[in-house]
Amino acid sequence: MKNQFLSFLTFFLLFIATSIQAQIKSKVWYDGNARVMYDRNVLAGSNLDQTDTVSSRSTGQGFSKIDLGIHFTPVKDIEINSSIRLQNDFGGMWGNRNTVALRSLSATGVIKNKIRFSVGDLFLNQSKYTLYNYSQELAKYEPSVFNFYREYINYENYYIKNYWRLQGIQTNFSYNMYKFIEQIDLDIFSSRVRGSQWLGDPELLMIGGTTFIRLNKNFKIGSHYINTFEVMSSSNTNVAYYNPVITAKIIYSDKIYEKYPYSLIFEGGLSQRGWRGDEFAPETNGSFFSSSFKSKIKSSNVSLSFRYVDTDFRSIGSQSRRIHYSLTPTSYPFYNNNFTQRKISLLDIVSDPNIYNQKLSTSLMNYNPMYSATMPYGDATPNRIGAEINIEDINVTYFLKLNLDAKYFTEISGQGTREKRDFLNGVIYSKLFLNKIFDLNRPIIIETSFNSENVKRAGSAIEKISLNNHLLSGGVSIGIIENLNLICGAKMFSSKGNEYLIERNKYDEIIDYDKVTYANEEKIVIAGLQYYFEKDTYITLQFNHFNVLDVDNVKDEFSMKRLVFMFNMNL
Repeated sequence: MKNQFLSFLTFFLLFIATSIQAQIKSKVWYDGNARVMYDRNVLAGSNLDQTDTVSSRSTGQGFSKIDLGIHFTPVKDIEINSSIRLQNDFGGMWGNRNTVALRSLSATGVIKNKIRFSVGDLFLNQSKYTLYNYSQELAKYEPSVFNFYREYINYENYYIKNYWRLQGIQTNFSYNMYKFIEQIDLDIFSSRVRGSQWLGDPELLMIGGTTFIRLNKNFKIGSHYINTFEVMSSSNTNVAYYNPVITAKIIYSDKIYEKYPYSLIFEGGLSQRGWRGDEFAPETNGSFFSSSFKSKIKSSNVSLSFRYVDTDFRSIGSQSRRIHYSLTPTSYPFYNNNFTQRKISLLDIVSDPNIYNQKLSTSLMNYNPMYSATMPYGDATPNRIGAEINIEDINVTYFLKLNLDAKYFTEISGQGTREKRDFLNGVIYSKLFLNKIFDLNRPIIIETSFNSENVKRAGSAIEKISLNNHLLSGGVSIGIIENLNLICGAKMFSSKGNEYLIERNKYDEIIDYDKVTYANEEKIVIAGLQYYFEKDTYITLQFNHFNVLDVDNVKDEFSMKRLVFMFNMNL
């Protein structure tokens, strides 16, 4: 009954929109996305073939989805945006796997040609220390042959660049002045992070704002502010969470020798977090400071930065992670006769949108040091001091480009000991255009990247930590005929050493440590064909092979083959 009502509602909205468009064509337009995906997963490896008598040898699943975005301008300065999803899961009978859902709804407008506003679904982004959605682990400089998975994951989880999707109201405006101040920019918002729950946590709200003052063409100062807090009266509780964060920012821009533009950026801030009404809850006060130099030299972008983030700095908007390690992976969550629960691995990070998080978290989410130990919470990772250098788009020759990124950080305070961890992380990426070398009409592009991370801590035998994580990625794209490419790629991951996993209570206080040893090897191989109708409209048919091995526990090795078809079109 519900599906029938939604189907009727969708048809009615489309009919009305089409009717209006027929009368006033300029007031209604459409966009959206259409995607068809089917994959068949097959258990592989001699160990599983011989010992697992419970798990299905192969499983298949697929869907077709159309997200129709409707934009309607009822009056000159108001636009209403909505996205309606029509989905059909393969294998249903008589429409029992068909769904119709409203994916997003918002309205935007301008008051007196000066003040802009948005209500409904918002995509918000501030400083990297107040409100920022950091990319997932091992994603930097990934070869483009893996983009079809990345685009799928980001789209399904509303990841648009580094914005968080929230619901509420936002307004912003700019005001041009004279004499001592050239321009003032102001952006403020209010959102509902979590609704009230029956006999559960109270309503969680977030308010925030950004202001920038341009003093002249070179000098700009600004501030970011967010405050996340629970409304005590919305639930039967006497405890309410709060977490205000405020920053100040100075930006100076100029040119070196009137030729090379550069910027100097300084930012510092304070945070506070606690629980009103809870006598056992601590109130923590934290701070951070960062400075960076950014320049463009010829075609290359250069960035040097220093960061200090103390142990007690807490910011719900910038420390919420994308990957939720407590969730269950979609493909074969149990294997070995349903005896072994499969942990989230590189396979799932690359291809499974269901392990990703779409909500802000009031506590520090768990992470896996195999995949991200240096900066598990991005630039806002607490208990870090160090520096980073990043150089992008280095044109070594006309046929070779390089990207480089290097970080060195150390802990400010030791955890469980006075000894401190040292973190060293480096990434190098190359893009080689073989077609330019041999003057070929069809593109032949080879991409490689190497991500290396090292964690060390000195001290006694029980204090020592030594963990080495390495990811080698490669991709080849060969143009066969116009718009048709043969693609293949691989990811080879290894982790070896020891670390301590941190156990925290509900106040984020460390209460225990769990020593873990890693001897892991993972492999992903893809090969197939990809045809482009346009840049964002393509069909791909691929064969994938995944293997996850713990050298110290060979009997739990997991290996899987996948045949995947995907059609994607941005409307």
